[in-house]
Amino acid sequence: MTNLTDDFKQAMRRLATTIAIVTAGKGDECTGMAATAVMSVTADPPTLIVAVNRNASIAPILTDEEEFCVNLLAARHQGLVSVFSGQKKGRERFETGDWRLNPDGPPVLGDAVASMMCRKSGAFEVSTHILYTGEVTGIVNHPEIDPLVWVDGTFASAARLKD
Repeated sequence: MTNLTDDFKQAMRRLATTIAIVTAGKGDECTGMAATAVMSVTADPPTLIVAVNRNASIAPILTDEEEFCVNLLAARHQGLVSVFSGQKKGRERFETGDWRLNPDGPPVLGDAVASMMCRKSGAFEVSTHILYTGEVTGIVNHPEIDPLVWVDGTFASAARLKD
C-alpha cells in the first residue's frame, strides 16, 4: 500500500522550479529565505503567491510588513541557497551576494534574473504554511536569463531547446 503523502512528495520533486530568495524587513531587521514555492497568479494586476512554513524565521516579518521582494536566482547564485536556508541567520545572510539594502524596504539582489517588489495583499493559512499574496509594484529584469532550477532534490539549470 502506498502512502499518499510520500507519493505526493515524490511527485513534487519532479516539478522543476526556479529557486527564489524572498526578502522582507527593513534595515537591520531584514531577513530572507530560499524558496521554490513561488507562483504567478495574474498578470493584471501583476500578482504572485509565496508559500512559507509558519515556523520559518521570515514568517513573522512577512506577517508584520507590507512589502516583500522575490528575487529569482541565476545559476551563479547556487551558493546563496545554503546561506538563506539556515547556514546564516537574519541580517548576516546579506553579507553574501550583491544585495541592495534599503532602509525603507526589503533587500533586492542586484544581479538576480529578476527581482519583483510586492505589496502584500493577503495571507492565507493552509496547514503548516502561510500563503502570502503580493501585488507586484516594481520589477528589475536582468538581461541574462540563466535560472537556477531545483528538481529531484538537486540543483539544475535551464537551457533553451533547439527547434
